[in-house]
Amino acid sequence: MPKEKNVPKEKNTKSRDKEQDNYLQKFTIAVFGDSGVGKTSLINHLVGIKFNPEHVPTIEDFHVKHIAFKNKTCELQIIDTSGTYEFPAMRRVDMEKADALVLVYSMDRPESFIKLERYMEELSQSRNNSAKDCVKPVVVVSNKSDLPNLKEPMFMDKRGLSISVGRHLEVKYGCHWFDASAKLGNNVQDAFLKNLDCLVRSCSKERPSRPVRRISSMIQRRIKSPR
Repeated sequence: MPKEKNVPKEKNTKSRDKEQDNYLQKFTIAVFGDSGVGKTSLINHLVGIKFNPEHVPTIEDFHVKHIAFKNKTCELQIIDTSGTYEFPAMRRVDMEKADALVLVYSMDRPESFIKLERYMEELSQSRNNSAKDCVKPVVVVSNKSDLPNLKEPMFMDKRGLSISVGRHLEVKYGCHWFDASAKLGNNVQDAFLKNLDCLVRSCSKERPSRPVRRISSMIQRRIKSPR
């Protein structure tokens, strides 16, 4: 019988580390927004479903998308929440079990932007009531950028200077902002990948680093030790 080749322990360790780095990571992203802003259309584009111009109200739906991201295989479990029916208790549950949030408003409906304030307040309460004091990544999406003759709202900073909606959200809530079009597919994937990038980096920081044995220090100790 042929003898089995002895594989160095160091090589085995490296291959195990590589396997662990490429394991399937699962994240839950909840999508919130007013009725008719295009939450479902954004998710459909991400998961490869054809755009439907007709508005069909959503009570709550669930989608799964596998993405290869930074040499890792990630599974996004996406909760498509209702914008028509007001269920604050259900919204709190979705916020608590989600790892990250996407908040959507529409450029043709300025009132849909006002609802973002409510979602951010509820998220803040959810953080305060949670046992884990964690800050969840939040991305705000301005949908329907393909519509003509529409302008984003402008805001004033503390100095009284006019600032963009993206800057306003960054300063007030620490959110990232994207203008997107579910119809054309502009910036749809980028918005979700931004959340994913924050989540993957957060997991990398939480993973404890392995102790490194320095060969030079071992040699020095061996030289200094008496025979």
